[in-house]
Amino acid sequence: MRMRTLVSALYALLGCSFAFVGFGLPAGAQTTAPNEWTWMGGGGTFTCQPNSVFCGLPGVYGTLGTPAAGNIPGTRDSTSTWTDRSGDLWLFGGDGSDASGNLGVLNDLWKFDPATSQWTWMGGSSTVPVSCLDNPGGECSQPGVYGTLGIPGGGNIPGGRGGAVNWTDNNGNFWLLGGWGRDSADSSVDLDDLWEFNPSTNEWTWMGGSSTINSFSEPGAVYGNLGIPAPGNYPGPQSNAASWTDHSGNLWLFGNGFWEFYPSSNEWAWMGGNNPALCPQGNPACGQYGVYGTLGVPAAGNIPPQRSLPVSWTDSDGNFWLFGGYYLFQTVVGRNEETVSVYLNDLWEFNPSTSEWAWMAGSNAPIHSSVSSPFAGQPGVYGTLGMPAAGNTPGGRYGASSWTDGSGNLWLFGGWGLDADGNLYSFPNDLWDFNPSTNEWTWMGGSPVGSQSNVYGILGTPAAGNVPGSRIDAASWTDGGGSIWLFGGEAIDFYGVEGYLNDLWQYQPSATTLPPAATPVFSIASGIYAPGSSVTISNGMANASFYYTTDGTTPTTGSILYKGPVTISSSETIQAIATAPGYPNSGVASAAYVTAQQAATPAFSVTGGTYATNQSVTITDGSAGATIYYTTDGTMPTASSTVYSGPIQVMATGTIEAIATASGYSTSAVATATYTIPQSFNLSIDPASMTVTAGASGTSQIKVQDEGGFPGIVSFACSGLPLWATCSFSTLTNPTPAGVSYSTLTVTTYSTTAEMRRNSGPLFPGAAVAVVVFCFGLRKRRRLLMLVVLAVGLGGLGLMGGCGGGGGRKPVTSTVTVTGAAWGLQQTATLTLTVN
Repeated sequence: MRMRTLVSALYALLGCSFAFVGFGLPAGAQTTAPNEWTWMGGGGTFTCQPNSVFCGLPGVYGTLGTPAAGNIPGTRDSTSTWTDRSGDLWLFGGDGSDASGNLGVLNDLWKFDPATSQWTWMGGSSTVPVSCLDNPGGECSQPGVYGTLGIPGGGNIPGGRGGAVNWTDNNGNFWLLGGWGRDSADSSVDLDDLWEFNPSTNEWTWMGGSSTINSFSEPGAVYGNLGIPAPGNYPGPQSNAASWTDHSGNLWLFGNGFWEFYPSSNEWAWMGGNNPALCPQGNPACGQYGVYGTLGVPAAGNIPPQRSLPVSWTDSDGNFWLFGGYYLFQTVVGRNEETVSVYLNDLWEFNPSTSEWAWMAGSNAPIHSSVSSPFAGQPGVYGTLGMPAAGNTPGGRYGASSWTDGSGNLWLFGGWGLDADGNLYSFPNDLWDFNPSTNEWTWMGGSPVGSQSNVYGILGTPAAGNVPGSRIDAASWTDGGGSIWLFGGEAIDFYGVEGYLNDLWQYQPSATTLPPAATPVFSIASGIYAPGSSVTISNGMANASFYYTTDGTTPTTGSILYKGPVTISSSETIQAIATAPGYPNSGVASAAYVTAQQAATPAFSVTGGTYATNQSVTITDGSAGATIYYTTDGTMPTASSTVYSGPIQVMATGTIEAIATASGYSTSAVATATYTIPQSFNLSIDPASMTVTAGASGTSQIKVQDEGGFPGIVSFACSGLPLWATCSFSTLTNPTPAGVSYSTLTVTTYSTTAEMRRNSGPLFPGAAVAVVVFCFGLRKRRRLLMLVVLAVGLGGLGLMGGCGGGGGRKPVTSTVTVTGAAWGLQQTATLTLTVN
């Protein structure tokens, strides 16, 4: 078989992680098993919009209001979901694909019946406006139809949006607040509108907030008095916030502040958190960065940090729980100011009866990484699969999916965050159970490391090896039978393309039954490798054993026992299972490997080392037709990394890593070069000479070139000026991407001889003598004596302004030194100044 055919076949196999059959499960065909996933429908092969990195699948809407086996929402994330009193699942909007496969922010409404496994399109638009499809930001959306405030109407519908806040009240009605999307004027904004949906009438009611948003004049939040509901109070635009419903039917919000909403009176009360009107942003007293207090101890002053995309739920006692999310933190690392993304894994409990928060678990001080990769977070501590322990905790993350089971336990899946090794650049597909009564986490499934692909199995059939792939912002529900459901989300496929999913999964949680052993994970993914490459097998379980095959047969406990790395000597497929005492056997892991000669290792034009100035680095490769991929953030380069297309400007200390791929070759070894450029700057003046007339001013431009990522906050001073001249400097401009900033130097001279004299001090006799000698020489002693007497008498008058019969001044030339200083460093540049 030709190598090209082998490569094509391999890529087709790898693409199966995001290519699956697009149909739903027939009514009554589904089954469940404790702690096993069942693929219930959805899916297909990704299609991508032109000039877009986002890919997805179109929805099949069918007839409005009519359920059908073939109906299914298009791929999407950031949707709003709830379960009604009949146990049916509802979904509204999100960011994804319409009926034509066009990407946008959706406002379609769907209902799913778990008993029949059928979707029904219940309202909203099946398409996004075609007028904005060339917008690369994916902001196409239908505007809202608001109707009359407080009056339900069959034609009312919220505009397309994602990341909205939602609740279900005690009457089974659904409430929706804000998100990012379209208002009634078709403006793309952060929304603050509040809506109520009645499932029995299928009607929306606009209940508060604005139908149009002017980001320049909108007042935002109106806080009122702490803890006091009032008609004028309002939380303002909200998105990606946490929400709860208490036993009284009141709705709670933790986002831009902490709020309670009373549906009976349609009033808000500010209950705590950041209020910019009372204290400046960044002041910890405002609650922006949280007040943790003592672990496990509730207190009136405690408040979680503000955050986006956390997980929230209500336990069986009516207490609120909050986990994870992220916020942005401004800090200074070394000499650089940077924005750090803080990935949280702190766990909080709020008691509505006492209005007190308690920090219950997780970290109150996330680990900061580095300047080259500015994030902070704690890695996960997984412990033993299926066994709760006080030290267990998921890693910091946001955008996870969550459910509450019949016992009030929280179940948590996936999100974007840190795995067991502390890697951030991954989508964990781990599954966790949290028991509020013991305050302990249990790792229940999925991989503790890296990003993982979907393992679908057979439609409608639960199996130990089935598992949803890594994803963020997926929809989640709990049905009336206690099963939990997962739909869609955003993931990244083999090619590095961001894709929206619409696969539907069911899981029957059991905290009293051990899950199957974790499916094995191979150290290298399917691909083309040089002969002799090795593969290790693991699954995060200390007590696991692995059995594998390389002949295409399904592994059993009678297959080869894994004892160490497996060497790939020829093209083959490795399949493996895991076993552990007391656990059901894992599912089968499989990876296909093709052997081929390795591409040449990339070469750098500038070797790694220490340099005083910025460096321009080119990368070449000796393999014909090679494509070079590189990283500068400390991560290992892959075929999803940046494609090399021209010289890389190294302007700060850092490392370039590169690989090469070529048709018929396996991926090259990684080439690495570390460049150390001490942080500094240099100065230059343009023009470097200046001629002015006495009494006038002149300007030159000072150029500051940052070296090694210097922050560019430089102050200036002059020396060497004539005493009758001064200098000043304009404010330094912000550095360009090339690290260049500018200031204007202005030299001002005095306008009269008197001023020049006054600023140069008295003219002493000795000076007069020197000038006379210079002008007339020493031969005529009598005339010299007379002139000395005259000079002494005139003192500091303007006689010395020049020599010769006309009495005018000759040009005065000076060398002016400009000194720039910052962070204990000084650099200089010179200017030749001539004053006429």
